[in-house]
Amino acid sequence: MRVGTPLRIFGPQLWASQNLDEAVREWSPSCRLSGYVISATTPIGKQTSTEKTKEVSRENDDIGDSMTSLNEEGVILLNFKDSLNDSSNNFESWNSSDLTPCNWIGVGCTDFKVTSVNLHGLNLHGSLSPSICNLPQLVEFNMSTNFISGSIPKDLAHCSKLEILDLCTNRLHGEIPTQLFSINPLRELYLCENYIFGEISEEIGNLLSLEELVIYSNNLTGAIPLSVSKLRQLRVIRAGHNFLSGPIPSEISECESLQVLGLAQNSLEGCLPSEFQKLKHLTDLILWQNDLSCEIPPEIGNISTLELLALHENSFSGVLPKELGKLSRLKRLYVYTNQLNGTIPLELGNCTSAVQIDLSENCLSGFIPRELGQIPNLQLLHLFENRLEGNIPEELAQLTRLENLDLSINNLIGRIPLKLQNLKYLVDLQLFDNRLDGTIPPLIGVYSNLSILDMSANNLGGSIPPYLCKYQKLNFLSLGSNRLFGNIPHNLKTCKSLMQLMLGDNQLTGSLPVDMYKLQNLSALELYQNRFSGLIPPEVGKLRNLERLLLSNNYFFGNIPTEIKNLVQLVTFNISSNSLSGSISPELGNCIKLQRLDLSRNQFTGSLPEEIGKLVNLELLKLSDNKLTGAIPSTLGYLARLTELQMGGNSFSGSIPVALGQLTALQIALNISHNDLSGVIPDALGSLQMLESLLLNDNQLTGEIPASMGELMSLLVCNLSNNNLVGTVPNTSVFQRIDSSNFAGNNGLCPLVSNRCNPAVHPSLAPKPGWMKKGSMKEKLISIICVVLGLISLFFIMGICWAMKRRHSAFVSLEDPERPDGGDLVSWVRRSIHDMVPTFELFDKRLDLSTERTIEEMTLVLKIALFCTSSSPLNRPTMKQVIAMMIDARETVSDSLSSPTSETHFDANVSSRG
Repeated sequence: MRVGTPLRIFGPQLWASQNLDEAVREWSPSCRLSGYVISATTPIGKQTSTEKTKEVSRENDDIGDSMTSLNEEGVILLNFKDSLNDSSNNFESWNSSDLTPCNWIGVGCTDFKVTSVNLHGLNLHGSLSPSICNLPQLVEFNMSTNFISGSIPKDLAHCSKLEILDLCTNRLHGEIPTQLFSINPLRELYLCENYIFGEISEEIGNLLSLEELVIYSNNLTGAIPLSVSKLRQLRVIRAGHNFLSGPIPSEISECESLQVLGLAQNSLEGCLPSEFQKLKHLTDLILWQNDLSCEIPPEIGNISTLELLALHENSFSGVLPKELGKLSRLKRLYVYTNQLNGTIPLELGNCTSAVQIDLSENCLSGFIPRELGQIPNLQLLHLFENRLEGNIPEELAQLTRLENLDLSINNLIGRIPLKLQNLKYLVDLQLFDNRLDGTIPPLIGVYSNLSILDMSANNLGGSIPPYLCKYQKLNFLSLGSNRLFGNIPHNLKTCKSLMQLMLGDNQLTGSLPVDMYKLQNLSALELYQNRFSGLIPPEVGKLRNLERLLLSNNYFFGNIPTEIKNLVQLVTFNISSNSLSGSISPELGNCIKLQRLDLSRNQFTGSLPEEIGKLVNLELLKLSDNKLTGAIPSTLGYLARLTELQMGGNSFSGSIPVALGQLTALQIALNISHNDLSGVIPDALGSLQMLESLLLNDNQLTGEIPASMGELMSLLVCNLSNNNLVGTVPNTSVFQRIDSSNFAGNNGLCPLVSNRCNPAVHPSLAPKPGWMKKGSMKEKLISIICVVLGLISLFFIMGICWAMKRRHSAFVSLEDPERPDGGDLVSWVRRSIHDMVPTFELFDKRLDLSTERTIEEMTLVLKIALFCTSSSPLNRPTMKQVIAMMIDARETVSDSLSSPTSETHFDANVSSRG
């Protein structure tokens, strides 16, 4: 900032220089400035007559030269500029022919002395030169928002009159020189957004005049120095986004002038000091995203000046103190993502200045206080992901300024208050994953520019309100998993602002609207598990921004329109469980961004087009339970990212392509069972080292089981039954843990338990003697044990399934709008493993996981549970297989043979949700 008004002086003046006597007040021709160097030819007052005559004759020339010469401070600034690279030519005004630098860009003067150098945001590169401190009256030095690199020079401490130093937003590194803490007049120190590391020295306590310390977004480490308590003039501390550790010193409470304390995004731990109640001027307390714990001290309620309290993303526990209700000036309260329990204090209704309150992602219970409806200026109320129960208070409809209301993922019951539809500023309403019933308020969207509406996963009935997009502002609508019926309102079909329309798992009827092609911003269309019927109109190809198209479990018929090729942004396409027919369109090969493609459980005929091999981003391909014929195209071998391939229940013929052995990412399943495949099992399948389920049963395969398959250590399920295989089952640990029923129905195949090869009798034709009439007592005992184990396992699996049903879905932000599949425990586990979360992190923390045996056994049981909860009945193991796998799991752990896939990725089988 420029200080004072720069003046250009013409005529006699004083040239300020360290080499000239300050007492000289008049310009003398004996003292001539040539360029930047002052030369004195003769001492002042001692000229000879000859010299005087010559000087008089040159007087006019000397005056002209002096008028275009630069003073000493200008020379200092030009020297400082030499260390900088000015690619934008901002220093064009720094002209050496000027008399003074006071008119230069970024230079401010007072009484013709440079007091300020402010070069903020000039795109400067280079390093800092401490020569700037040769300006004796420099008060402000600002180099912020440039690309200055190197370290901070310790000689900046020579700027002895400096009051403001701003080096923020550069590329400075190294430690903060302790010498800076000797600049006694320093009032404002800004070093934010650099790469400065090291600890903050205790010598910072020497800056007794310091008012603002802004050092956020660096790599600072260590504890907060206790000497900060000496800084009684300090008004602002902003040290967030560093790596500071240790407790927050209670000594900060001695900074009696403190107004802003910002320590967010560090590694601070321990309790919040109750001594902070002594900070009588504190307005902003910003401590989010640390490791702070203990209870929130009730003394915080004594900081009457507090306007912002940001304690979110820590580990605070206990109850929310009712003393917060004393903070009558509080505008923003953020305590979300902690471990708070108990009820929401009624006293919060006394925070009448509050604009935003966010208590989400805690363990709060009880009812929503009706007193919250007394906060007249409240614009945001987030209480989602707690354990709140009861009805939504009618009083919330009194919050006439309310813009954002999110009560999702709780246990709320009853009807949605009708008067919420009258809130004229409401733009974001999220009530999903509760137990709300009744109907959606019919006039919602009539009085406000509604942008986000999510009421999914409730028990809401009735029809979809007709005016949700009255003002063409709606961009996110999720009403899935309710009991809604009727047609999609015309207002939604023409809602051009709509980006995501999710209505799956309801009882909606009608056809896929032809005029929906007008929704050019639509990226997600989810209509799965409804009662829609009719053709899939070719106009769907005009939704060129579509990324998710989920139409499964409806009554659509006809062909896949060839216009589907225009959906080049499509990532997920699920039309399973319909009555679609005809051939699979080769144009699908144009949708090269596809990652999940599910065409299963339809009536598709013909051969599988080779163009499917162009979908190189596919991770899941399901074609099972159709009427497809012909050979399996070898181009499937190009799908290098494929983790699950389901092609069972068709009429594919020919041999198994060797190219399937190239699918080394296959992990969840390779299912080509129940087809008419013939020939030998390719040895190349032994390359699928991550594969966990291999289903080749019910084909016409011949030859021996390749020895390489016996080395697939990840295999948990391998079914080769009902083929024409011969030879001996490889005697490896992989096949030893697989039940012999998986090899039945192969004449000439010797199971491992047999000493000689006898022609196998097909299980369906084999006699079934009564188990009590044949076999030794030992066999009978084993059979009884199996039955008991089976019953126990059945109840165990049912318990798991019940728990999975009860699991609530996680909150889905708009920044990542794709909803998790199903929102239940199964999907959560599969997603976690997909994201490489270690398996032991998924187990209940209350269990003793200190022994490796426990972890190994639980990991194997978890895998079995995941197979038992497969979305496709064809992929679920029989009870006999479950018992065998559980026994094998115990034996495997007992033998200390830990599974090599204990942390292997389990992707979710594609359900109706894609």
